[in-house]
Amino acid sequence: MPLGRGRRALVVAVVASGVMLGVAGCGDLNRDELNRGVESLSSIAAEGELIASGVARDATKSTYTRVMAKTLGGEAEHEAEKLADAEPEEAVAAERGKAVAVAREISELFAELQTYPGDERHGATVQKHMAGAKTKADAIAEDLTGEEQ
Repeated sequence: MPLGRGRRALVVAVVASGVMLGVAGCGDLNRDELNRGVESLSSIAAEGELIASGVARDATKSTYTRVMAKTLGGEAEHEAEKLADAEPEEAVAAERGKAVAVAREISELFAELQTYPGDERHGATVQKHMAGAKTKADAIAEDLTGEEQ
């Protein structure tokens, strides 16, 4: 069954939009762009550390913890995907790999908080590991900029 003129134009527009979106998110990754992503990860990990601290001290409502863990975990996962999709410049390829690993680690830690939002023991463990993930992100940023974070 042949497509009508309007429908054919719609199909072409949808396909073109998909191609444009696919290309837009997968560009070259330079040192500055990677550094911005790593700084975002450091910030997300710091927020996670605070939330986990509240869980560890039984000072945070489970609903709040679960919602924030889902939101921030999604941001960390999105950052991991964005960094993994981009083609890094040769000079930052190793740091990009480390940044993706840290982003995945942060995302998994948020998943732990989301699963156990009221468990003080899990909160304390996540707090400790989130601090470690922030330290790793800061070390990557230092490698990229040459400046202490």
